[in-house]
Amino acid sequence: MLSASALPQRYSIGKTYFYQRRDYLIKLGYDMEAVKDGRKKIYTDEQIQILDELDAHIKDTGAMEAFPEASAAALNTPTQSVSNDPETNEHGGLVHADQEQSEINEPAAEKIYVDTNPLADIQEQQLASVEVAAQYSAAQNLTAFNYLTVDYMKHRDFSVQELAEEVHKSEQAVRKTFDSMMQNPTSATKKIMAKLQSRRSSQRVTA
Repeated sequence: MLSASALPQRYSIGKTYFYQRRDYLIKLGYDMEAVKDGRKKIYTDEQIQILDELDAHIKDTGAMEAFPEASAAALNTPTQSVSNDPETNEHGGLVHADQEQSEINEPAAEKIYVDTNPLADIQEQQLASVEVAAQYSAAQNLTAFNYLTVDYMKHRDFSVQELAEEVHKSEQAVRKTFDSMMQNPTSATKKIMAKLQSRRSSQRVTA
């Protein structure tokens, strides 16, 4: 016999998929309700054997479908009941209708059982935590990078001397070009207009 918490690990599956298998066997007529042992749920050796056979079937076929139904003998097994009244009816030993027993069925209690070792769930939670932590780290680095970039563009107090020299050279080149254009604005304007017309002409030809 094994506890309900040990069976998912036995088949290397998650708790949810284990209960899907168990519910499928119940639909086929198998008695797969676990027995209470204190706070635990226990499956008998016979039930474990059926679960083992279903696991082998899934590995062979890739699906639960086509697994054989429970035998007619198993389906016709009488339900064990306990009398509500300790006294036997005097007329033929029959119990009156208002004393008739019914089997106690606890599928809801079985489904809400908490697995004490949900390995698959723990792994998913760990992955989710790592992903969130990575997002925070990336966002912090990008934010710091953007703020620093704007600050260096504004103040230009580069600690790397080579960068400071390159920026200074580019500023001088731009300023020199701008100054030459301002000395002869008419000529500069004609050159700019000629470039615009040439660009528009090439765009028309392409269209």
